[in-house]
Amino acid sequence: MLRAPLPGLRRLGVVIAAAAVLVSGCGHPTDAPRPAAEPTTSGASSAVDQRSTTVGIADSDLLGLPQPQVVDAVGRMKQLGVTTVRLLVPWAAIQPSPDVYDWSMVDKTVNAVSSQHMSILATLNSPPGWAVAPGQPAIAGRPASPAAFGLFAGKVAEHFRGKISAYEIWNEPNWSAFYAPAPDPAGYADLLKAAYPAIKAAAPSALVVAAGLGSVVDHAMITMDPVKFVSGMYTAGARNFFDALAFHPYQYSMKFSESWHPDAPLNQLSEIRRVMLANGDGEKKIWATEYGEPSSEVGEKAQAEYLDDMLGTWRSLSYAGPVYVYTMRDRNSDSREPDDTLGIFRSDGTPKAAQSVVTSYLGMPDVGEGPIPAPR
Repeated sequence: MLRAPLPGLRRLGVVIAAAAVLVSGCGHPTDAPRPAAEPTTSGASSAVDQRSTTVGIADSDLLGLPQPQVVDAVGRMKQLGVTTVRLLVPWAAIQPSPDVYDWSMVDKTVNAVSSQHMSILATLNSPPGWAVAPGQPAIAGRPASPAAFGLFAGKVAEHFRGKISAYEIWNEPNWSAFYAPAPDPAGYADLLKAAYPAIKAAAPSALVVAAGLGSVVDHAMITMDPVKFVSGMYTAGARNFFDALAFHPYQYSMKFSESWHPDAPLNQLSEIRRVMLANGDGEKKIWATEYGEPSSEVGEKAQAEYLDDMLGTWRSLSYAGPVYVYTMRDRNSDSREPDDTLGIFRSDGTPKAAQSVVTSYLGMPDVGEGPIPAPR
């Protein structure tokens, strides 16, 4: 039986929002292929620091914002002391048809972050309609051709060489909302096998991060336990095709340090580590590429306590890599929907208690009660 709320459930809101943005923003029909912009190292970012003390921000909403608002949000991240940012790099936004590449939507966010000399973890996901398996939806469907995905990944690594430091291959592929019609670790391993050599050929120093798995339990064809998924990846030969593994240890009803439930994120994490050790991957880190707690679920004080507990516990794990807090700003602080209240700032720009927790782990002074800069 699924725990309630399903960890990662808020991501469905991101799927729907991303679909709307991509449909409205990336369709630029043309009869001829667009030439890709030349790779540039202007504002080149540094490598992601893989220590467990590294705290970054994951912000999916940046993709759909106007450029002035993106610049404002990224500037505030810099003020907080953030050194690494997780960005969405959706396939559908860049390659709306097989012969068309449009970099404008993603250039906006990547350039804003790299200009601040922060490292970037780019999540490659959301296939366009022409690239999904027959009968599957755009954005959420699995790719029909791993080779086509590998070609796309290589193009991205070439275009953003010197700006993007690490690539996360897909988002929560153990949930059908992101990998329809059902989780498939062998099929996912094929994506890694196609993307890894293509990325390394274009950007040899870039890291390839696998999975970004949700902390869920088996439920019909909808979700797959992340431990089972990782075991399936190794069985399918994925070992030599990723540099680190990613996990999203959401659980809205218990703190990360709590392990009283057998399927608690901390217990799943320990089991994932056991599987990695059994497959000779003890040197690879596990990154938390998303973690957050909605203030609408527990209140702002408890949201801060959850974040403090997670960040403190995470850095005590010898095999842990960086953690990315989801996210900067509420969509609507008055909402009762968890998707709307994951920010460390309220929707009016004023900081929550969670912001003070994050800045303390970043070694920076509290920004106080003033609002973040208003969008221009």
